Amino acid sequence: MNINKTDTGDALYEILSGREERVRIRSSYLSENIFACQVTLNIPGYPKRVPNDEKAVERFCKTFIDKWTSLPQHEKRTINAAGVCWIGFFEGDISAAKKAKEIAVNIEEKTPEGRIFDIDIIVQEKTISRSDLGLPPRTCLICDRPAKECARDRSHSYEELRTAIEKLIKNI
Repeated sequence: MNINKTDTGDALYEILSGREERVRIRSSYLSENIFACQVTLNIPGYPKRVPNDEKAVERFCKTFIDKWTSLPQHEKRTINAAGVCWIGFFEGDISAAKKAKEIAVNIEEKTPEGRIFDIDIIVQEKTISRSDLGLPPRTCLICDRPAKECARDRSHSYEELRTAIEKLIKNI
């Protein structure tokens, strides 16, 4: 069966199940002195997979590890309806996790392809946000307005966003 973006019932259930799998994995490793770095692609609609997505996620998790300068204690990868996901578990407290978020934001903003990635830092089941660090929200891939505004207003078509993402991921 070929599920596309209009088959919202089954697709939504599959995406949510995939995200729940990520939460279960994180919960089994997070502790007071262990934080998670989760690298995913920010892909609108369904399917959450695009050509070269595994290679792209692998490259960006390596970029994070290189900039963090220590290897994760544990690594987990998932590939499901929610897309490709890499989760690395690193030793460190909340201040280390905030520093990791600064690195993640730098990676997302300083490379053209970084804009299609979500590099989340999770400590004790809480995601550290850009606003936690006093940083502005992410900008839209197409027009540079705040991304959440464009998503809420549906300023860009599904096809326009997918095309922009596939073009960027081709360069990885």
